[in-house]
Amino acid sequence: MTLVALVFVGLALTAPASEDDLLKDEKHFAAQAEKTYTGGNKGGSARNMIAVGHTDLDARGFNADVWQHEKYAYVGQWGFADWATGNSRFCADDDATRGVAVVDARDPSAPQRVATLLNPAGTSAEDVVVYTAESGPYTGRDIAAVGIQYCGGSRYDANADRGLMLWDVSAPAAPVRVGYLRTACCTRGVHEFEVEHRADLGRTFAYATVPTSRYPDSTTPSRYRDRNGDGDFRLFDITNPTAPFQVSNWGIQDIGGPFFGGQGCDADANYGHGAEPSADGKTVFLSYWDSGFVRLDLTDPATPVYTGRTTYPAQADGDAHSAQYDEDRKLLVTADEDFCKTSGAGIEKGFGYMRIYDYSRPSAPEQIGFYKTPNSSDSTDTAAGDFVIHNNFLVGTTSYTSWYTDGVRVIDLSKP
Repeated sequence: MTLVALVFVGLALTAPASEDDLLKDEKHFAAQAEKTYTGGNKGGSARNMIAVGHTDLDARGFNADVWQHEKYAYVGQWGFADWATGNSRFCADDDATRGVAVVDARDPSAPQRVATLLNPAGTSAEDVVVYTAESGPYTGRDIAAVGIQYCGGSRYDANADRGLMLWDVSAPAAPVRVGYLRTACCTRGVHEFEVEHRADLGRTFAYATVPTSRYPDSTTPSRYRDRNGDGDFRLFDITNPTAPFQVSNWGIQDIGGPFFGGQGCDADANYGHGAEPSADGKTVFLSYWDSGFVRLDLTDPATPVYTGRTTYPAQADGDAHSAQYDEDRKLLVTADEDFCKTSGAGIEKGFGYMRIYDYSRPSAPEQIGFYKTPNSSDSTDTAAGDFVIHNNFLVGTTSYTSWYTDGVRVIDLSKP
């Protein structure tokens, strides 16, 4: 059997956005864009991998998440307002460059872009999941769900688009938008999410995060950034993609947190970044930055129940970014998005890396392993390299891991 991995590397302003609007990686990249570097990596390399095909997606840039469904690739696009200059150079504002690119990869040697899931102007469409509906009025149809984040101006714009959009992509070259769930002002919108079907309930859910929802904000009725006061985790019912709705939400405040101010150079214990559901949809693992990886029981989707979380050693930089769950072995394979290679006194030097937790006891998870690339362990690089882990994707006991400047790594986890 041949395994083919699809890897894509790569508006009118109502008011200038501020640095405060940016998510954590966006702040880092915005700062990098204002600098000039010499030296560093000049070209790519490969070991035990062969590139079999390529498309530059019309050189549009800012490519993000990649999802494969029925031999088509769906490529998201990230973006944010350039707070330094008050313009939209990092936020695609025309139909030619904006949106989720739909790529026919049935012939891996000759991938062809055939359509675009066009998000509203002034937004990004970073994360995408495509699935075949198992219940509801669209049973048997292929549905694409896309996280929408506002990047065309200030997050306080009450009319800004943000939330989750859904398309019928049963004919990939002719997608049809069928639904839109708008999230409230004044966050950026849905950043990351996954989709699972609850066979026991006959319902399909999106397990989503809206980061910074419960950052304090004195200008909203709730006194949080989300004017409704909802937490960073959201559970959306998308069984009927034409009428999606929110079922429940959760934030670290619901268990009395955040319990401390955070640790490392980007200290923050109040930042829910990612959500990873179990295959049966009854459990979700939240990547909650310095608060670690939080497990919720969603047996009753309307009532999330906290069951436990990981904690970082005192010398760690933290930064829980994303996770994948190994169902058979009850292992959580995680990624710490730590860009601070030279953190302060008493903090481990180098970039973020993979940690592996035994979650067989939900109330007492234990770290049993880790993996670093040689570059991620080094703090002496002075060029523009970001040797930071980003996302893991598990296939059996193998992780296909995106690692920023270190490319894509294939990691054997048979001995975690």
